[in-house]
Amino acid sequence: MVTNIPMLLLSSSIFVFIIHDHHYWLTSSFISDVNCSPLLTDNTTIRIGFLSKIIAGAVPLAIKDLNSDDSILPNHTIEFVAAECGKPNGYTGIKKMTELKDRVHAFIGPDESCASEALVAAAWNIPIVSYKCIDQNLSNKTIYPTFARTLPPSSKISKSVISLLKHFKWNKIALIVSENPSNKQVQESLMKLANEQQIQIRQKYYLPDQYISRYKQNIEQIINDSYQKTRIYILLTDTFVLVDFIRLMQRKKLLDTGLYAIVSVEEEVFYSVKKGEYLNKQYKNLRNQNDHLDLRGLMIITPSPPLNTNYSEFQKDVLQYNRRKPFEIPFHKKIAIQVPIYGGLLYDAVTVIAQAFHKVIEHGENLTNGIVVMDALKDLNYKSILGFNVHMDQNGDAEGNYTLLCLEIVNKSIDMQIVGSFHQTENDLPVLKLNRKLKWYGNGPILSEPKCGFNNEFCENGTSVTIIIVIILFIIIFMAIVFFTFKHYHYEYKLTKVLWKIDMKDILFIHTDFEYGLQNIRNTINLHSLKQMEVVFNNNVQNKNEQFENSSSDIFDNQLYGVAIYKGSVTFVKRICKKSVDLTRNVRKELIQMREMRHENINQFIGAIIDAPNIAVMFIYCARGNLEDVLRNKDINLDNMFIASLVADLIKGMIYLHDSDIISHGNLKPSNCLIDSRWVLQISDYGLHEFKSNQDLFKSKENQEKDMLWKAPELLKNLNASPRGSQKGDVYSFSLILYEIILRKNPYEEINMSNNEILHRIINPKLYGEVFRPRLKRLKCSAYIIKCIEECWKEEPEERPDFRFINIRLREMQSGLKPNIFDNMIAMLEKYSYNLESLVQERTIQLLEEKKKTENLLLRMLPKSAAEQLKRGEAVEAEYFDCVTIYFSDIIGFTELSAMSTPIQVVNLLNDLYTCFDSIIGNYDVYKVETIGDAYMVVSGLPIRNAEKHAGQIASMALHLLQEIFNFEIAHRPGEYLKLRIGIHSGPCVAGVVGLKMPRYCLFGDTVNVASRMESTGEAHKIHVSYSCKQILDKLGGYILEERGLISIKGKGQMRTYWLLDRLQPSDSIL
Repeated sequence: MVTNIPMLLLSSSIFVFIIHDHHYWLTSSFISDVNCSPLLTDNTTIRIGFLSKIIAGAVPLAIKDLNSDDSILPNHTIEFVAAECGKPNGYTGIKKMTELKDRVHAFIGPDESCASEALVAAAWNIPIVSYKCIDQNLSNKTIYPTFARTLPPSSKISKSVISLLKHFKWNKIALIVSENPSNKQVQESLMKLANEQQIQIRQKYYLPDQYISRYKQNIEQIINDSYQKTRIYILLTDTFVLVDFIRLMQRKKLLDTGLYAIVSVEEEVFYSVKKGEYLNKQYKNLRNQNDHLDLRGLMIITPSPPLNTNYSEFQKDVLQYNRRKPFEIPFHKKIAIQVPIYGGLLYDAVTVIAQAFHKVIEHGENLTNGIVVMDALKDLNYKSILGFNVHMDQNGDAEGNYTLLCLEIVNKSIDMQIVGSFHQTENDLPVLKLNRKLKWYGNGPILSEPKCGFNNEFCENGTSVTIIIVIILFIIIFMAIVFFTFKHYHYEYKLTKVLWKIDMKDILFIHTDFEYGLQNIRNTINLHSLKQMEVVFNNNVQNKNEQFENSSSDIFDNQLYGVAIYKGSVTFVKRICKKSVDLTRNVRKELIQMREMRHENINQFIGAIIDAPNIAVMFIYCARGNLEDVLRNKDINLDNMFIASLVADLIKGMIYLHDSDIISHGNLKPSNCLIDSRWVLQISDYGLHEFKSNQDLFKSKENQEKDMLWKAPELLKNLNASPRGSQKGDVYSFSLILYEIILRKNPYEEINMSNNEILHRIINPKLYGEVFRPRLKRLKCSAYIIKCIEECWKEEPEERPDFRFINIRLREMQSGLKPNIFDNMIAMLEKYSYNLESLVQERTIQLLEEKKKTENLLLRMLPKSAAEQLKRGEAVEAEYFDCVTIYFSDIIGFTELSAMSTPIQVVNLLNDLYTCFDSIIGNYDVYKVETIGDAYMVVSGLPIRNAEKHAGQIASMALHLLQEIFNFEIAHRPGEYLKLRIGIHSGPCVAGVVGLKMPRYCLFGDTVNVASRMESTGEAHKIHVSYSCKQILDKLGGYILEERGLISIKGKGQMRTYWLLDRLQPSDSIL
């Protein structure tokens, strides 16, 4: 049976004792909690006394879990008491222990140093379990027989260091130690284990504990003294020493060899989610690629992070218990409180002491005997809340769990990666298990000693070595002679062969008359480019085939460009305006050089056509046209990443071109920078200067002057300059292209000068007193880009940088690009796709708006039902209506008024009048049929039938119009008013759409004629109504009519008609 002793806080307990220096975390009520009842030896309740800060909740959480577990201490209850103990190393802790020694079964804690408390607990024969003390001296069971801990002492990590050395068979090392107590303890343990495992520590060096920068000289002296005697360095130091050690090793180029390994020991737990914050800020200066290679030899051993997948839930539970009694630690809701790793170790401390008590009870021994409880703790294996399987050694110390880390640089930032962990075995040493293959900077794992020894003592010296060296040199020279001889003959063979020659029979030109045609290409190229690229052939395909077979005919037909299919690839053919080509050795060399040009930013040369008169060159076709087209296309959104990618491609292509045998471009401009389907820029129209010489160019003078705007001033001044140009001239051209990419306009577009005037100012700076260049104020970009442009278009060629320097200067511009070309290509395509989606959406909205306008216009011309039928492509059939009411009106004296007015005045008058009428009829169920001159025709009852309401609708509308006409003054004849004559008739009719071009909705039948006669026989300002309409109005009621009498109506004879005078208050039956 489980019993509990009610107390102020909790009953007699195991006292968890944690000392800290933050008094404000706990209230003074904890002190009174110590005054609990005395410990009862026959009680089934085990009490705990406790004090801590943000990890305090781990104790009640552990006790709750233990009390709910029937397999641990069945028929017993664990409880605790909390007490404030003050600062570490103070005497308050011992004072509280003294107050509790007769009331608790054990102590847990305190924080930091706990030597005095452990000594007092030993004197009282009460077990004490720590979760935060790392002092190695506490492992001495002669002095501290009742002390145990769940935090491994600092020396435990030495076993993992030895395990690492044995794993890689490193048996000779150098040891560097910072002189602080913790590192000294690790060193002593490491030296003892190294001696046992036959690992030789060749050198030992010591550094002051408080490291400052002036101690770099000490580190440099250590390196100079040891690097020729060791390959493996073990550092028991802080991070600052490690960073300076790496930098000084790098400065001596030792890490470039890949022969040295650096092993560092860290006490801080590594969390993969905070790997960027793990290292000291000093690491963040290691940014370049060389640092990345140097750091591959660095290994760090650190305590393993929690493996428990539910550890985050455990942390939340600890914080929840912190808020409850007895702790009541206030936490602000908006402040994220992190429970340190010691919370898990505290939980383990409660679990471990509970397991020890369980063993003591099972053996029927006394719980109050601390020595017996500690014996139960020795060689105990338990599952830590952190997720590890932990073993307690003979000294009551938990064996540590450690992880091996390596440093890697990703995207210019340093990240930690777990590469392995150390697993406990039955042996004293753990075993290292790697979870991924290490990347060694060299030919495999580093050796702790060279194969021939540090002093070459293991290798024989003598004449045999000299003979071997001579033989090797002879073989190398012989192979070099064979290689260059073969290369020479192979090159001569390539010159004699015409591998670059293209047979006209293998070419199929793309033409708009073909089914394939250029239609598919138009989807990706703008029409401006196509106009230059189409080749006009005869309409008859058979004639085309005859042209291909007969190479003497001119297939280009005075066109300069063509798109063709060659061996399954889409290619671009450019005509060379020559009648023939003399294949000299230099021309053949040029063609060979062109075929060997292979780079992702160089437009690939396929070959040449030399069958007179068809002289042409062929390149791979780039689907998106040239850079000039892209820049002028406002539908393409060029953001910073697009611009940076294009500029980077151009720079890389020019670096490759300048390093090749072609040397320079000579004609670099936006139209010669092509864009392929993957948005990769490729440089075209390079090389073949001998092949293309003496052309008969068809360009106009204006176009020739435009092309010269991108040439360097020194090339413009020299009329005999080689078409090859110069590398510095290419740099000048690049500056204008960069200017144009950023501005998306021609560099000189906004300068009000002709091309000839611009060239004259560029060539003659002394004449005008200034160097003429585009205006930099127009550019909105970073200062370093503007500075680069200024350097590239300097007047003196020698002052311009080369493309490698330009690449360095603009590296910041490329910071957002992916390091891998394929990743960057995918990112570019994604951005283009997003831009295209946005463009399609914008065009769709515009289309819908125009469609809506068109529909509105159609609805103004036709009834909705008829318009819908026409939109569906259906014929609108004429429809018969049993009874409708038709309204006609006319302006009396309109002919005379028109004769006295100008045409524009007449139009304005009618427009004002009918606008007024249109606004009125919108209030009635009527349909406006048409207006002819001054005649106005309206009908009700069609196209939508409305029973007999049509007569009332027309009558009410007529009265409304008549009332409004009295207020309508003629604008161009002030003081004069129009006179309106109105006729109304009801009867059957047929309605339908007449015509396909400008269709009209017309009414047919005798009713239309009679309604017109009602208007023509009426009088000014009166509404003339037929007898049939009057009958319907009488039936509806509410209208005042007056009989006019019998009137002669053309085609109808005598008809009785009426005047509509007014209406009473309208009702629903009328309207």
